[in-house]
Amino acid sequence: MKHSKKIIAVVGKLLMLASFAFIVLQVVREDVDFSILASLPVILGLFLTALAFGGSIVFAGLNYRWLIGNVTGVSLERRLVVRVYCTSNLYKYIPGTVMYLIGRNRIALETQKVSHAQIALATAMEGVFILLSAVVIVAVSVHEEAVFYMRQVDVPGFVWMIIGGVLLAGLLLAVVFRRRLGRGLKKFSDTMKNFSLATKVKRLVTAMLILVVLAVTYLVTLVLLGQRVTPGMVPTIVGLYMLSWLVGFLTPGAAGGMGIREAVLLMFLGGYLDTGVVVSSAIMHRVVCIVGDVFAYGIALAYSKTGK
Repeated sequence: MKHSKKIIAVVGKLLMLASFAFIVLQVVREDVDFSILASLPVILGLFLTALAFGGSIVFAGLNYRWLIGNVTGVSLERRLVVRVYCTSNLYKYIPGTVMYLIGRNRIALETQKVSHAQIALATAMEGVFILLSAVVIVAVSVHEEAVFYMRQVDVPGFVWMIIGGVLLAGLLLAVVFRRRLGRGLKKFSDTMKNFSLATKVKRLVTAMLILVVLAVTYLVTLVLLGQRVTPGMVPTIVGLYMLSWLVGFLTPGAAGGMGIREAVLLMFLGGYLDTGVVVSSAIMHRVVCIVGDVFAYGIALAYSKTGK
C-alpha cells in the first residue's frame, strides 16, 4: 500500500509539472497585450477577480464532496476531496480533456472508502447539474437570443456525418454491452434514490452559484478593460457568456474549452459591445481563469495542511 501511494504521488507530481507547462504555453499562445495592465487599479481588480474565481473552484470542490456523500452515503474528509479536486482541476489544461477526470480517482485510491465507479458516478452527476444549471441561466436571461443564434449556425454536412457515426457507434456498443449497461442503469437508479427533491435543488442551486461567479468574473474583466455596462445590460452579457461557455464545455477535445469559448463569445457579443474590448476581455479573462485555477490549487494545498 505504501509503495502504491509513493507511485501515485510521483505520477501526481509529473502530471502537475505537465499541467503547469501547458498553462505557461497557453498563456504565451494567448498573446496578451499586457499594456492594458499599466493601471494599478486594473491590476488589482484583475487579481481580486482571479482570487474570487479561485475561491469558487474551492467551493466547487466542497460541492463535489457533498455529491460523493449523496452517491455513496460516505462522508469523506474535506481537506482530501478539496485538495484532489483542485489539483486535478489543473489537469484539464493537458490536451485530451480527460486527465482531470482520471485525476479525481485519487480520492478512491487514498481513502479506500469509495470505489472508482462511485467517483465516476459523482463526476457524472456533477456534469449533469452543471449542464442543467447553465441551461437554466441561459433560458432565464437570454432565451430569445439563444434561439436566434442557434438558428444562425450552419453546421457542415461532414459534422452531421460525424455526429451520426458517434450515435451509431454508441448504439452498437449499447447492444453489445447491454447487460453491463443494464446493471449500470440499475445502479444509477438506486443511487438516484439518495437524491431527494431537496438535495437535487441544493445541488442545482450550488452549481448555478458557481457558474454565476464565473460569468460575473468575465463581466468584471469587461468593465476593467473599459467597456461601459449599464445595469440593464448585465443579464444579457451574463447569459451570452454562459451560452458561449456551454458551447465550449460541450466541444470535445478543447482543453478547458480553450479557443472555442472565445470565438463563440466574439460572435455573440461582437455586435452588442465594442468588438475590440470583447476580444481583449475574452483573452484576459482566460488568463484570469488560469490564474484563478492556480490560486485554487494553492488555497487547497494550504488548507490540506491546516489539520482542521
